Amino acid sequence: MSKNIIILGAGYGGVAAAKKLHKLLKKKDDTTITLIDKNPFHTLLTEIHQVAGNRIDEDGVKIGLNELFESTKVNVVQDQIKDIDFENKTLKSDNYLYNYDYLILGTGSEPADCGVKGVADYAYTLWSIDDAKKIKKHIIEMFQRARVVDDPALRKELLTFVVCGGGFTGVEMVGELVEWMDDLCYQYGIDRSEIDLYLCEGLDRILPNLNDKLVDKAMKYLDKVGVKVKTGSFVSEVKEDGLTMANGDTLKTRTVIWNCGVVASDFAANLGLDTDKAGRVKVNKYLQTEKYPEVYAIGDNSHVPNEEGKPLPALVETALQTGECAAENIVADINGEPKEEMEPDYHGILVSIGGKYAVADVMGMSLKGWFGMFMKHVVNMHYLFEIGGLKKGFNYISKYLKEQGSHKGLVAQGFDHFSQRSRTFWVAFLRIFLGFQWLFSGLDKVHSGWLLKGDKLVAGASTSPIGPNPVEWYVTFMENVVFEYPLLFQYMITLGELALAFSLILGVFSTLGALGSTVMTINFFLSGFYPQNPTLPWFLMASIACIGASGRALGLDYYILPWLKKLVWGRRKGKNKDLQNVVKPLNEGQQSS
Repeated sequence: MSKNIIILGAGYGGVAAAKKLHKLLKKKDDTTITLIDKNPFHTLLTEIHQVAGNRIDEDGVKIGLNELFESTKVNVVQDQIKDIDFENKTLKSDNYLYNYDYLILGTGSEPADCGVKGVADYAYTLWSIDDAKKIKKHIIEMFQRARVVDDPALRKELLTFVVCGGGFTGVEMVGELVEWMDDLCYQYGIDRSEIDLYLCEGLDRILPNLNDKLVDKAMKYLDKVGVKVKTGSFVSEVKEDGLTMANGDTLKTRTVIWNCGVVASDFAANLGLDTDKAGRVKVNKYLQTEKYPEVYAIGDNSHVPNEEGKPLPALVETALQTGECAAENIVADINGEPKEEMEPDYHGILVSIGGKYAVADVMGMSLKGWFGMFMKHVVNMHYLFEIGGLKKGFNYISKYLKEQGSHKGLVAQGFDHFSQRSRTFWVAFLRIFLGFQWLFSGLDKVHSGWLLKGDKLVAGASTSPIGPNPVEWYVTFMENVVFEYPLLFQYMITLGELALAFSLILGVFSTLGALGSTVMTINFFLSGFYPQNPTLPWFLMASIACIGASGRALGLDYYILPWLKKLVWGRRKGKNKDLQNVVKPLNEGQQSS
C-alpha cells in the first residue's frame, strides 16, 4: 500500500528532510514525497542580514525549490496551509485538501516580542526577506530625511540606529550597518561622526553561546568600529522616537531593529498539539508528537530536550539534524525497522560582524578576524553543495561567490577576484606572464649597460633596432632621430620595459600597460624582426587581450580605480545645503518612522 509523506515548510529542516527522504526512498514507487511551502524558494535565513545591510541582493538568499528538487521524487507545491485535521490525516488550504500518512512539521519560527510594549508598532524585526527589505528601505529613508533636516535633535534621532538583541542575528545585523554607514554617509553627504550605532542586550554579555575569549574579541572589534554596546538591562518599551531600558536609560532614535529571540510559528503553536511556553511542539526522542506518532516536528517547531532537559538551541544544525532524523525514522517505520533517537552533534558556531571580521568556534578551534570570516564562507558553500549535489552545487557556489564579492572585507574581495563578475580572472594570468617577459627584457638591458653608454642603438651595433625586413619609413625615422640621441632612447626603452613590467605584474593601470605592450610589440614588427621571431604575433595578441580591465582580477587596479574614480569624480560638496533650500519637510517634528 502506498505511503504519502508531506513536509510542511521549506526551511533548513524541511529541505534536509526532503533530500534525505528522496535518497532513502527514490527506488520505492509506492511512496510519495510532497514539500509544501507558501514561497517558491528556500531562504538562507542566516544570510538575510546581508540583504538588510545592502551587501547583497535578495536573490542571493533565495534558492528555487522547483530547481532544487526537479531531478528528485520530491513534489514541490506552493500553497499556504490553513488547517490540519490530525484525526483524518489531511491538510487544508483555501483551494486544496492534502492527504498524508506521515507529516513533518517544519514551519519554522517568528520573532518574539518578549512582551515589550511598542515592539509590534515601532520596531523592525529581521526574520524574513520581506523584513530585510523593509529595514533596508527604512534606513535609506532615514538618510534621505536627515540630509534636509535643520533641527539638530531630530537629525540626531534619524542618524541613530539601535539593534536590540546581542545574539547571532543582532551582532551580524549591527556589523552590516557599520560597513553600510560609510557608503550611505558618502552618498548623502553626511559626516560619519554624526552616526550613532547601538547594540542592546539584556543579559550581561552578548553572544551567550560562545566562549568568553571569543566574546571579548567580538566586543573589542565592535568598540573599534564605533558600536556602543549596552548590556545588563532589558528594553522595557519601544516608542516612535526611541526606547526605554528597564534601568531607566533612554535612547532617542527612529530605528529599532528587534532581534530578541524567536518562538515557534503561530501556525504550529496553535494546532492543538502539546507545546512549551515558546509554542514548540513537544516530541519524543524520535521526534514524534505525543498524540500522533505519524506526525513529526522538526527545527524550531519541535521541543527536543537535551541531556539537561532544556530544548535544543535554535540553530541551523538543529534544524538540519532533526529534519534528517525525522526522515530516517519515517523510512524505518515504513520498512518495519527500529527508529533512531535524535542525538545532536554540533560542529560549531560562526558569527560575522560585517564582511571583514568574524568569530567562530568550529570543532574546538577558536577563530577570529578574516580566518573566521573565511570559515563562515566555507561552511555556507558546503551547505550549498550539500543541498545542490554535483548537478547544482557548483552553480549555487558560483552564484554565492558572485553575490559575496564586494569591496567590503579581505575574504569577500578574494571571492570577487575569482568570481564570474570580474570576467578577467584567467586573462590576469596572461597579463602577469607578459609582465615578467618585459621584466626579464628590461633587467637584461640594465645589466648590459643600456643606462650607462649610448652605444646600443647605433648603426652596426649588435642590438641595432633595425632588422632584416624593416618598413622603409621606420628606417628613416631611426636613422634621423634615434641614432642621433641613442642614450636618451636607450633610457626610454629600458625604463619603459620596466614600467610595463610593473604595470602588468601588479595590475596597476593595467590597461595603459597592455596598450604600451601592444605598441612596443608593433614596433618590433615595423623594425623587420618578423618572421625571424615567430612569437611576435602571439605576443601581440596577448597584449591586445589584456587591454581592458585585466587588472581588476589579481591586480591593484581592483582597489586603485574605484578610489581614483571617487577622488576625481566624487560627490560634490554642499549639495545637502542646496537641497535644504528646496525641500521643506511637512510637519517635521511629528513625522513617524
